[in-house]
Amino acid sequence: MKIEHLARSLEGHHAAHLHCHVLIDPLAVTARSDHNLLARLRETLGEAALTRVHRADLAHAPHLHPVLACLASPGSFPRSDLLELTARAAYRGLHQHRRYLSGWLFSEATPATVAAHLTAMCQIPDAKRHFNFYPVYEPVRLELLAATFKQVEHGPWWPVNSWLFLSSGGRLAHLKGQSGPRHSLPEPAQRIQQDVALVERVLAVWRVLRAGSKDASQCQVPPLAAVRVSNHIDDARALGLSAEEDIMVFALHHLCIHPKLNTVAAVRSMVEAAVNDRRPLAPMLARYSEAQWCRLIDPLPVNERRL
Repeated sequence: MKIEHLARSLEGHHAAHLHCHVLIDPLAVTARSDHNLLARLRETLGEAALTRVHRADLAHAPHLHPVLACLASPGSFPRSDLLELTARAAYRGLHQHRRYLSGWLFSEATPATVAAHLTAMCQIPDAKRHFNFYPVYEPVRLELLAATFKQVEHGPWWPVNSWLFLSSGGRLAHLKGQSGPRHSLPEPAQRIQQDVALVERVLAVWRVLRAGSKDASQCQVPPLAAVRVSNHIDDARALGLSAEEDIMVFALHHLCIHPKLNTVAAVRSMVEAAVNDRRPLAPMLARYSEAQWCRLIDPLPVNERRL
């Protein structure tokens, strides 16, 4: 049912003056049935409907460059069976390290223009204006990039009118492109892109922990889960934690117990011990039982409690 609902939502974003594209990442390790998706699209749409998105870091392997497949050109509409096929692949890959189906893009621009824009978007400057490549079309990276903007419509989406993808929480996210002057990337953009591997590690553990929850409402990670993880990673670093394992356990405790856990005096003392005495944080936190955690967070806002 959710596949049909997603397909109908995608159909609703198309208009007669737009191209409808689906973006596929051949680098993803996925089921054989999903790898057959590209072959199915090539057979159905023809080779001319497929446009490669150039990756300079993979110049030696052009067959691994992302593929922008045009499901419909201006004046036509995407076939329902193809939308359902892509929706099914998107849900299957939701929890994979790299997703085979990255999202759907609706644009007035030609496929070549959109592909060139995606290539340019992946070049993100650091503080010294040195550009580095980050595949920001990947859903988790895109979610994090969008979250750096106070107004998400100021992101570098145009000439894509509508960019849809499944967020880390499994909900359909929608980025709307706006024509006009470009807005600068926010300062944290590059640093957050560097953290993506750590964000994905935390997400993977968090999903496992929630899957074992007795409370059915806790079994799925919430919307924009990657953004929450990234924020807790930032909080951990702001308190002086630098070891990756300490940062992970700090983030997971905040995600699974309470987002304001670091305001509890006992937790602050443990973090300070980890920073000043170079003691691992995990064993200190592990000394507390669930009942003890419940008592510790009793003064914190009830509506944000995870226990």
